[in-house]
Amino acid sequence: MITAYTDGGARGNPGPAGYGVHILDADGNTLAELVGPLGHATNNVAEYSGLIAALQWACDHGHTRMRVRMDSELVIKQMRGEYKVKHAGLQALHADATRLVARLDRVTLEHVRREQNKVADGLSNQAMDMVEGKPPAPVKAPPPPPEPAVLAPRAIAIPRPPRPAHAGKAAPAAAPRFDFDLD
Repeated sequence: MITAYTDGGARGNPGPAGYGVHILDADGNTLAELVGPLGHATNNVAEYSGLIAALQWACDHGHTRMRVRMDSELVIKQMRGEYKVKHAGLQALHADATRLVARLDRVTLEHVRREQNKVADGLSNQAMDMVEGKPPAPVKAPPPPPEPAVLAPRAIAIPRPPRPAHAGKAAPAAAPRFDFDLD
């Protein structure tokens, strides 16, 4: 099962808006990062747009099972049917998302805290920056992996078990003999 972290935002609400999606495979490896500038929109439109982008990506790439994690409680509860979708602008987006969910075998929607959604949040901020005409932020290179620890050989002492009292004195062991054939 793949996992998609999605986020959307608008500066000013409504304002410059965009979404970000971070998609991972079952082992936690990144499959895709989606950045979608939306122009002038609301937070909720941006959140739904991120969800739709993630679902569409899964359909386009042959995935049938998906976990979606996002920090928009409103979108999650509307998609689960816990809240009604009253706003006309969101009804069409909700219908699009519902159609995409129906194309997949299994979709799990989970609400997560903002701290658990940092990559998608960063991607949505890139999208909003694009709408505002800001230059893209430089990509930070990941820190190099730590050098492997060098293990130094060390001597250890293994105590010899005591001889049983009934064993008596053992004859000294003969030194091993090595014969070599010299031709």
